Amino acid sequence: MLGDNVLFICGSDEYGTPISITADKQKVPPSEIVDRFHSEHENSFRAMDIAFDIFSRTTYPEHTKLVHDIFLRLYENGYLEKRSMVSPYCRTCDRFLPDRYVEGICPYCGNESARGDQCDQCGNTLDPTDLKSPLCVISHDEPEFRKTEHLFFKLSLFSSKLNEYISRKNHWRTNVKSFTLKFIGEGLKDRPVTRDINWGVTVPLPGYEDKRIYVWFEALMGYISASIVLSLKRKDPELWKRYWADPETRSYYFLGKDNITFHSIIWPAVLMADGRFVLPYDIPANENLRMDGQYFSKSRGIGITVDDALSLIPMDYLRYYLASILPDTGDADFSLKDLQEKVNSELISKFGNYINRLTTFISSNKIVLQHTTNKEFELGILEAREFLVEYGKLMDGVEIKKALRRWVDFVQTGNALFNRLQPWKTIKEDRGKCLSDLYLLACIAGIMTLTIYPFLPSSAERIWKSLGVKDNISIPTAEKIIAGSVRFNPVHEKIPFEQLSLDLKGPNSLNLVVAKVLEAREHPNADRLFILKVSLGSEERQIVAGLRKFYSAPDLVGKRIVIVANLKKSRIRSEESNGMLLAADDGTESRVITPSGNAPEGTRIRIGKHHFNGKETVEIDDLKSFALKVLEENSKKVATANINGKTEVLYADNDTLVPDGDTAVGSSIH
Repeated sequence: MLGDNVLFICGSDEYGTPISITADKQKVPPSEIVDRFHSEHENSFRAMDIAFDIFSRTTYPEHTKLVHDIFLRLYENGYLEKRSMVSPYCRTCDRFLPDRYVEGICPYCGNESARGDQCDQCGNTLDPTDLKSPLCVISHDEPEFRKTEHLFFKLSLFSSKLNEYISRKNHWRTNVKSFTLKFIGEGLKDRPVTRDINWGVTVPLPGYEDKRIYVWFEALMGYISASIVLSLKRKDPELWKRYWADPETRSYYFLGKDNITFHSIIWPAVLMADGRFVLPYDIPANENLRMDGQYFSKSRGIGITVDDALSLIPMDYLRYYLASILPDTGDADFSLKDLQEKVNSELISKFGNYINRLTTFISSNKIVLQHTTNKEFELGILEAREFLVEYGKLMDGVEIKKALRRWVDFVQTGNALFNRLQPWKTIKEDRGKCLSDLYLLACIAGIMTLTIYPFLPSSAERIWKSLGVKDNISIPTAEKIIAGSVRFNPVHEKIPFEQLSLDLKGPNSLNLVVAKVLEAREHPNADRLFILKVSLGSEERQIVAGLRKFYSAPDLVGKRIVIVANLKKSRIRSEESNGMLLAADDGTESRVITPSGNAPEGTRIRIGKHHFNGKETVEIDDLKSFALKVLEENSKKVATANINGKTEVLYADNDTLVPDGDTAVGSSIH
């Protein structure tokens, strides 16, 4: 909008171990997984009005070529060194395990689901050898640690350079800068850049045919390779160099807090070692987003996806709310109730109402607007100019949430001005003043619409047309508005925004959660019952289950089951039961319901696209209303529930829920 030369790039990081893990579980090639997810991501960005110059892929040949080039340059310059290391080896899988194939307890914060490369809870980078009680995510067996040879990047050589570079970044967010300097202060370790895996960018050296380049090293290069792909598409092969090799370029990296280390330390170090490309200018990383007080987590079924949100909320309303609660310097809460209140009270009641009042009044009175200068106009424009300067500084400093808040204040000022000028009154008493005032109010509407454009592009363009402006939406146009040289010809077609009304109660009142059986013992007062001690990840509970005819106690220990966590507590034969496990019963056999994959305990179950959104306890009769059954989908037996009159499959993250063993299709689940 300022007229600057900007390249906006993103892409799919496709050689990560989560891809190969998913492929192993689904017994399909990794390429099939990445093709599906790349398409889904593209569609999600498009649905949110996010338009990159290019949305690239690290599986493109241009990426491999660039990675080989940088890899060999660092190797020849002495920054890569061959060393032996100890790596986890799974005897069951008969292979070395990449770091994300290993999970265990974080040594820093105690998170029981920390991965072998990083703990998402505390943000610390890890090595599989750091984990307590490590397990292979495929076999669930404890790996042994064996020696293997790899090439290491000498990250430790860059401590002083990185410290000097980051210390000068006074415009960085405090949380990003302090986290990075603390990490460097604790001592940088050299990191392996190759690993024992067959999915990834090949190593351009003899003797490494069975190894691949580590994703942490090559994925970051995808920013440059995406620019190269774009250059080739635009038939300007040297275009990318004008961004990456020009020292005047400002590169901004937008990411979440778990990626700070890779962008503020590792990527700058690689760029320093290569010596040809510009270092990051700013890394505006965001903190965590929570859903009603709990951290978003795909693995635990907490949160809402873009697709789910867009099925409830118009796209621009969702964009507005996300910008208004952006977790830029601290964690933020996503709440559908708060979203509805904020959109209705700010975007609709203030901005939408202003535009509607203005266009309706001008259209109904057949007024032709013309610029006339008077004291009122000069004062109003002065306020608009001050707003533009403040807004511009905030946006330039990537203080996006503050910029939106300043915009809301300006809209409130505009509404107060509208009420003070009272055009409905002056049109009868002083038509000349009324026309001058209306032109000022149209100028204010134009500034409001221009400056909300980065947040709500579709709505802004629609409102811009209703104001009858022929100029493009740009900051130069804002300057023309202030100069009084823009012609407005407002037309009233329909109100700019509809009030948002969400069904906040929602249909899924069942808090179904994956649990792990820790202990199982026979009920002393009942032949059919077990007393189970189960873990829900964050808590342990006792439940009573009638499974002794179908399982032994040792069979159940360690098994992942699904329980109704918000079922009313009861006492069964004098023993407390805080929840109920789900089992499929066909009349002759009863088998517990379990995730088809590796969803850990604590994972919350969704029914189709419906996440749990109830708060109250439920009764057995409430459970019956969901008509839980085993049905067949794609030749596989899956657990289903009836919700809103439609049968939906139950999921723990991306894992379907299935019976633990053979049971008939149509079996009831209770």
